[in-house]
Amino acid sequence: MKAGRRRAAIRSEGRLRLDLPNYVPYRITSLAALIRRAFAQIYRDDPGLNEPEWKVMTTLAHYGPLPSGDIGHYVTLDRVAVSRALARLIKLGLVTRARNDADQRTFLVDLTPRAARVYDRMAADALAIEERVLTALDEDEVRSLLALLDKVEGCFLSPADQRRVRLMHAARSAVDQGAGRTGRKGRKRSAVR
Repeated sequence: MKAGRRRAAIRSEGRLRLDLPNYVPYRITSLAALIRRAFAQIYRDDPGLNEPEWKVMTTLAHYGPLPSGDIGHYVTLDRVAVSRALARLIKLGLVTRARNDADQRTFLVDLTPRAARVYDRMAADALAIEERVLTALDEDEVRSLLALLDKVEGCFLSPADQRRVRLMHAARSAVDQGAGRTGRKGRKRSAVR
């Protein structure tokens, strides 16, 4: 901790207690829980997904088709969670799996046309959630918030997480340079991190 910063803790009856309203990790996890709850409303009922399935579907919407083993590089999910999510998405008819000619040990996975339509609807709902998050902030505050989030996130990134962030930035740069900031099939998209 840098000199001069106060600690979000209080002493009560000789015991150390966190000052929850001012304890940053508590505030971040509380906010994350609220945002997760709002996102769950998007994907839980229609098409009936859970959070890992939503993350895999989002990854494929932005970066697919991908070798199945590469999906975990783009999301904070382990291999087992990715594998389970893919199996269920395939069963629901939302993802296709095909032989990967570049590497016979893996399969290429991608969204089905139906899944792409479903995802477009869910992405519009997700943008509405972002709007709720950012509505009280002006443009400079949004830029500051993103810079601060990058800085704080950097304190916790494992080497695998750092690789994920580099891959996402590289993919975004390639799209920005090659397609004028459009996503798959020419659709405009917001920056993904």
